[in-house]
Amino acid sequence: MVEVVDDFRHVAPAEAENELWGDTLWISVVDREANIFGIIHLHLTNKGWGRFESLFVIDGVQQQYGNKYPLTKDTDQGPWSDGLLTYEVIKPLDEIRVQFNGPRYGFDLNFKGRFPVFDYADSVYGNPLSHANYYGGHLEQGMHCTGSFEIRGGPNKGDVRKLDSWSHRDHSWSTRFADEPAWDYGQHNIQSHYWPSIQLPDKHINVFGLFREDVLKLTFEHGTEAVDSGSDKQIIGGFVASADGVEAVRGASAKVLLEDDGRTAAAFSYEIIMPDESIIHVNTGRKYGQVKLWDRGENDLENRLDCYEPFFDFEIEETGEQGYGVCEYSIAPPWPRWLV
Repeated sequence: MVEVVDDFRHVAPAEAENELWGDTLWISVVDREANIFGIIHLHLTNKGWGRFESLFVIDGVQQQYGNKYPLTKDTDQGPWSDGLLTYEVIKPLDEIRVQFNGPRYGFDLNFKGRFPVFDYADSVYGNPLSHANYYGGHLEQGMHCTGSFEIRGGPNKGDVRKLDSWSHRDHSWSTRFADEPAWDYGQHNIQSHYWPSIQLPDKHINVFGLFREDVLKLTFEHGTEAVDSGSDKQIIGGFVASADGVEAVRGASAKVLLEDDGRTAAAFSYEIIMPDESIIHVNTGRKYGQVKLWDRGENDLENRLDCYEPFFDFEIEETGEQGYGVCEYSIAPPWPRWLV
């Protein structure tokens, strides 16, 4: 079960204490009225450093910040900061505050839980991330984002906008990117995982799955080789949260329409089996832009994962319910590999 301590940094297990281990924090900002969309992403490692990212689309223009900053190797309860971006747990499993004081924009945002936390270990087939060197755990939660956002450059310099919108956050602790990838590989544009955060007026839906369910890994660790899972266990996770509580989804599948580059998403459609075995179909509408996470191991020059975060409107076919959120997905292997 998720515990209060799980909202803070975790000790690496004995078998991973000499590997790259860390806590990964992800939180979204999707405010259509303010025309501000972004992802805040931190990787707090046992190697004496953390990565701090603030990746935003402001009035249709990408403005992004990233910094690798010294960090104590000891587990602690924060706040975690590089001097500009600060992440603070106000109330474990319920409330978070994130502040940023950058040259081009700044913000002071509060994230309050709309619904309780979901432990990914409670997914119908267990934690679907356990295939990806996840020694620890993974929690997710629908949130409510409020606060102020100041634009400090561009044509709207000086604007201070109030944010009030639905949000999503997750927290993982794992040996992410500890393994060395293949010596060499080319570009192949393989659709890998999908992970929508579907935010609706009375509920929050999240799903993790693979575009090819017969394959456990379609990643750079094995070049372009398809690695069979060796099991008929479905790689699926996620939940539906509402005023009635939080329950695991029973299953899901996804389709993505990609642009000519084979990597940029233009639209998504999802089929989701709900906890009561009913099926809903969720389609994306307007796209507001996207960012890509700064995913690295210990080598800053090597791209380890092409994980994209596009911001979309949603509609449920069966009911006409409308909402918005993020349609995270990945394309494997990462390309370009070397970012110099």
